[in-house]
Amino acid sequence: MLPVKYEASAVIEPAKVANATFNAETKALVFTSSPFESKEILAEKLKPPTYFNDITVSSCGLENETNPVAKLAKELNSSIARNSNFVAVSFKASSPQLAKDCLEGTLLNIISNQDIIAASLIDKLEISMRTINAQLESTKTEQKQLPIFNREKLAIAKAKLEANLNFVDQFSKDALTFKFDNPQFSASASALLLNTLVKKQNDIKELELEINRLQFEVDTNITSKDSEVLQLSQQLQDYQNALTPPLTKSASFALPIYVPDQKVEPKRSIIMLVSVFAGFALSVMFLLGRKALRHVQAQRLARLHLRN
Repeated sequence: MLPVKYEASAVIEPAKVANATFNAETKALVFTSSPFESKEILAEKLKPPTYFNDITVSSCGLENETNPVAKLAKELNSSIARNSNFVAVSFKASSPQLAKDCLEGTLLNIISNQDIIAASLIDKLEISMRTINAQLESTKTEQKQLPIFNREKLAIAKAKLEANLNFVDQFSKDALTFKFDNPQFSASASALLLNTLVKKQNDIKELELEINRLQFEVDTNITSKDSEVLQLSQQLQDYQNALTPPLTKSASFALPIYVPDQKVEPKRSIIMLVSVFAGFALSVMFLLGRKALRHVQAQRLARLHLRN
């Protein structure tokens, strides 16, 4: 008369989300992963009936029960596996497939609940990723335009250099033939001319350095934005990795659901124990009944003997 039941069991790994921290030594972001909902909290959430939705109740085949969510919360055994980061769950149903479907529905229930909690954390990562992506696209645009600007700046720098060289050359020739009648004016004018010459010579050195740098960038097609593009590309890749497993992922089964074909209820030991107890009780009742019957028969015989 006892209904046959099969049991499915599994261990659930809570959801994880990436956390970004700044490393002062490397001047870079470091991403680590941690559960945003501990296994203790998840195990406790699986106990109240209000945690479960109608879809989970239907997947467990309890929609026709009087209080289906209460029955599900009671029969879904949730516990924390010893020395692990997982939550163990099990459920008994009339068939192996129904027991398995119930655990799968429970996992979907957990995912939908945790997605709401994790939404704000993931949004922060996505906003940061979009910001870096916008910076990267802007820097790439500048990177493409820089070779054109460098060639223009190189042409301007060469023209300035040629003008300064001509100026210094002409200035040197004029200084040899220039005469000063006033000695005081001659001293101040000489200092002014010397300062002008030194300034022009410094300008020539700076222009030569600038021309060499620009010429190198033009010849090798290297720009000052290349390192910035590389750095932003790496940051964008880091954020993309942070938003995907294993750093960020929904709750999942750590191992496949275990659902054997052997029934777990009614248990043979219980049936044998009940049978032995019932047999003993029936035997006692039978013996007591025989004894009572003999006693009644003896009394009848005694009454008949007295009458006779």
